[in-house]
Amino acid sequence: MSLFQENKYPVLNGKEGASVGFCTVWNKMEVATTAAPSLLERSSIIGTLYSRQGVNPMLRNLALNPHIRTLAIWGNGPLSNTPFGRSGTDVIRALWNDGLEEGSVVAGTGFELEPEIDVEVIEKIRQNVELLDLSEFDVRTAADKLPDEQGEAYMEATEFDPPAPRPISTYPSERVGFTVHGHTVLDAWQHAIFHVMRYGVVKGTQYGMEQRELPALQWVVRNEQGLFPGDVPEDWPHELRETVGVTEEAIKQYHNVFLSGETKEGVAYTYGSRLRSWNVDGIEKPINQVKDAIIGNLANSPDSRRGVATTLVPQIDAYAKEPPCLISVQVLQSEGDLHLFATFRSHDMFKAAIPNAFGLLAMQDEIAQETGFKRGHLCIQSVSAHIYEGDFDHAEKLMNCSFLEREPDKVWNADNADKRGAVVIRIEEGEIVAEHQSPSGQLIQEYRGKTAKDISLKLSQLALVSQISHAMDIGHELQKAEHAIRLGIPYAQDPPLDFSKINA
Repeated sequence: MSLFQENKYPVLNGKEGASVGFCTVWNKMEVATTAAPSLLERSSIIGTLYSRQGVNPMLRNLALNPHIRTLAIWGNGPLSNTPFGRSGTDVIRALWNDGLEEGSVVAGTGFELEPEIDVEVIEKIRQNVELLDLSEFDVRTAADKLPDEQGEAYMEATEFDPPAPRPISTYPSERVGFTVHGHTVLDAWQHAIFHVMRYGVVKGTQYGMEQRELPALQWVVRNEQGLFPGDVPEDWPHELRETVGVTEEAIKQYHNVFLSGETKEGVAYTYGSRLRSWNVDGIEKPINQVKDAIIGNLANSPDSRRGVATTLVPQIDAYAKEPPCLISVQVLQSEGDLHLFATFRSHDMFKAAIPNAFGLLAMQDEIAQETGFKRGHLCIQSVSAHIYEGDFDHAEKLMNCSFLEREPDKVWNADNADKRGAVVIRIEEGEIVAEHQSPSGQLIQEYRGKTAKDISLKLSQLALVSQISHAMDIGHELQKAEHAIRLGIPYAQDPPLDFSKINA
């Protein structure tokens, strides 16, 4: 059997010559075949379809194996039925139902096939391969409904040229350890995507495909008001909105991944089941870590540092091919605010990060209500923050419309003020004076020097500034103050120097 880049797009091989290609969508292939072993006898190929980009290798494999006459879609799990989980299967259904528009665009979707794929061959596949949607059935019933026969080829096996590579540059950086902030999930997420695309390194994966990875990215959501996305920026392309699934419907369905301890057949685990029904042989009953370890410890002591829950089961996950991406959750109470800290060992920043964040917010909201605290910051540590190559184009579009093509704000916004305070600059007796003030305006300390460099070095040594934009503004003002002293002209923070006052 011929397969397209099998190391890059892994599949399970079933019965040689069988007429069925079986797609498990977001369900694990091994879980499906364990629950229904007959899949391996009735299917030639068994594979997943996580995204729209996965449609390309699926079509390439159908062209290489024209004995496959039935393409079966089994999207029965909870993740397969969210809007972002359905993104790939929606394209497949549209292709089979409506074909291609001008060029290689799947009708009604805006999704364009790779240019190396021959559209005439795709039309032959559409006409000769039956699309069988079995998503309403459990996996055993779905397996029983598959035709049990050898496939007869309807055309010659066709191999398309591989997709052409494109050069990707990586900006120099500190390489490990990045922090971004945002008032909302979408705000923080956009900054996270920018950092991954700008500073992440292109490397391989265990699945054969490439990724752009940024190690140890921490993104902090300061003030998300609700449990669903707010207004999506108007300049986001329509296809981008669909790909990331930032709709209330999509997020609402994902909340239960964190809030429910139940799992459905064909799904090995959910974050909710690991957090709320942690189980291993030898314990009397499953442990609800959210209730007992987190809420229980805070109820005993609001200053507790023991409000920690883990999704890992070492006896299972040390040998698993896909252990949980989210590995731990911790909460800390500080001045009445309940902050939640989540650690992901592996984080698909483009497709998973937004629903992950809103799922965590829903759980944080639950814990805050149970303990009587106010929901505080959400801090996510993405140890491997990565974007898969299939999403590079979308991520670049996001970078362009959110940062590169957008004019920077020229008016100071108090909502984005440096949380470490302000620096007020004046000239006094021939010296530059920099007052470090708290966000509320309280004087903390004064720093004096003859030159801008003297003050800059001291502020940097004491790490009094947390924002690059704030640091650059302070440096600009300090240099203005130094020029004003040398030229003997008045200085005022923010307005430009009035050079007409020289020798006046």
